[in-house]
Amino acid sequence: MTAPLSPDAEAPLTCPHCHHVLHELVVNPAGELIGCESCAEELGLAGEALSLDEWYATDQVAEALRRYPLSGWQISKPGASETQLPRAHFWEVSVGAKRFFLKQFHPWFPPESITYVHSIHQHVIEEGLPAPRVALDRDGASFTRIGDTYWALYHALDGRHATEREWMWGRPKAAETLGALHAALEGFTPDGEPFAPWAAWTLDTVDRVLEGWQPYPELPADLLGYVRDRLARRYFAELYPQLPKLVVHGDFVSANMLWRGDAISSSISGILDFERAHTDTALFDFAWGLGDRRPPLLRATIASYARARQLSALEREALPEALLLGMLMAIDMQMTYFGNMREVARLAAELHYTVRDLESLRKAVALKPTAF
Repeated sequence: MTAPLSPDAEAPLTCPHCHHVLHELVVNPAGELIGCESCAEELGLAGEALSLDEWYATDQVAEALRRYPLSGWQISKPGASETQLPRAHFWEVSVGAKRFFLKQFHPWFPPESITYVHSIHQHVIEEGLPAPRVALDRDGASFTRIGDTYWALYHALDGRHATEREWMWGRPKAAETLGALHAALEGFTPDGEPFAPWAAWTLDTVDRVLEGWQPYPELPADLLGYVRDRLARRYFAELYPQLPKLVVHGDFVSANMLWRGDAISSSISGILDFERAHTDTALFDFAWGLGDRRPPLLRATIASYARARQLSALEREALPEALLLGMLMAIDMQMTYFGNMREVARLAAELHYTVRDLESLRKAVALKPTAF
């Protein structure tokens, strides 16, 4: 065995904002590095303080890897890139020419939900789609326990994350992959159980969330009242009960996709992070990440999706309201989970525009009459 790299063996970890060497650091709820405590406070971002020992977790990583039939491994923390921030709970593992990544699950993520996620991984791979293959430990299990947390090792996939500009123009290609993913998951029942807090939203969820928000000038009561009423009367009462349900990815965003090739010939080489997977309507994965409030881009996205899986007339009719629901989800995430009020302000403006353009969006995605 080869011991993991110690903090001293890597380049010193620095704050992305003030560039000072970090001796303690703050990560956001997703585990992404915010920076030093002073910068996190100045930015008004919610996070958890970690020591360098907790960030590198050298002893725990070594114990986790000893559970796997590997030898001669080398460990490092993924560095910052144009599209990704370093993250706690993730490590890159190299064994000769082979690459893996090691993940530590949060203590609150239960083992039955890890089983659920890994069952989806296996099924998706069997259906010919690119997802990371889970490495089995010495006992043949897909994850292992150390102390009060669970760990899993995955075979790394080749590819890169898209920049914001690449993602904008790559959405149609991502949509075709999403259509293939939904087609593969229709009728599939994973082992284990989905993580309950990330289940499908209901009208009760909407009411509970809106009641918990503090007054915010960019989110006036009349706007939120209109959105809530529209979802109650149109989406949840009329459309949602009739929509087909299937296992959805739950977080089909740019950060969870790998790409290969240049801007013209690029394709998706990896679909990552199924932790938020649950049973819902296929529209969830449009509302949370892939959908777009601009009618031309939404039309192109839906057309690409339909190459792999057709959206029914009812799904198309419900999509604008599903986008409204997705906006509320995104605002709630940034407001209550990340404490990022700058992003809340941006999303509030997007919500205004979506309400304004609701019928234009419906026309953009409607099925066109067949010509004879």
